Amino acid sequence: MGPYRGSRLESLILVMSAIITLAGCATSVSFQSADRSTTVDGTLFKPDGAGPFPGVVLLHGCGGIRPHFVQWAGAIRDMGYVALLVDSFRPRGISGICASSPTMASMTTDRAADAYGALRHLKALPFVDGDRVALMGWSHGGWTTLEAMASWRYRNSPDQFRAAIAFYPYCRDALNEPFRAPLLVLIGGSDDWTPAKKCEDMQARLRLVNPDAAQSLRVQVYQGAHHDFDDVAAKNCCGHTLRYNRDAAKDAEDQVRRFLAEHMKGAQREEGR
Repeated sequence: MGPYRGSRLESLILVMSAIITLAGCATSVSFQSADRSTTVDGTLFKPDGAGPFPGVVLLHGCGGIRPHFVQWAGAIRDMGYVALLVDSFRPRGISGICASSPTMASMTTDRAADAYGALRHLKALPFVDGDRVALMGWSHGGWTTLEAMASWRYRNSPDQFRAAIAFYPYCRDALNEPFRAPLLVLIGGSDDWTPAKKCEDMQARLRLVNPDAAQSLRVQVYQGAHHDFDDVAAKNCCGHTLRYNRDAAKDAEDQVRRFLAEHMKGAQREEGR
């Protein structure tokens, strides 16, 4: 689920190089997680102009921040959104959790709190339209995205995400709560770490128990694609196949662009601006 590659120093150098490359309007920020247990770090990518812009909170995989996620943050900014890439691990002294399934399961609660803390941070910024903020995560971040959008803990919160996108998440067919906003799942049909069938089963189960809520869940399966299909630097990890798939990656970027434009209502910048 987004493997941790090389030494911590090597990974930090790669990440900082990616941030410098995309640094047009990138700034470091800190904010409180929603449960106020942790001061979380993040990098903010802002489009040119005064705004207010819609926003997207980005959650990394189980290996922490990698250039892949920094590049996505830059792409989201270029689509006309303020992108906040959340670092859930460094403030907690964690380098990666890919090899520990129990830790991955327990960390979704902490990281969901990070996501809602990031939402509150964005809502307080004068150049962000706080009513138009989406959540987007990869692998363990995608798993966390599902949990954040269904968790009873935030059911009555005044701070809610407008939409959500999960790349190759671990899906559960049983949900305590329906998803509170439109959700797009993008996953490879040959993923042997987070099987696509679990996401299809989740969708089928939701159709049975709550047909109305099921209308807001879209699952896009890319046949033949593996975990990390959108990362050109994907490498096998923890006994699983991780492989870049150009066609799936290209379509996924188009899906993200269209999904955000559809559910954020006029979020993209107009031609010529």
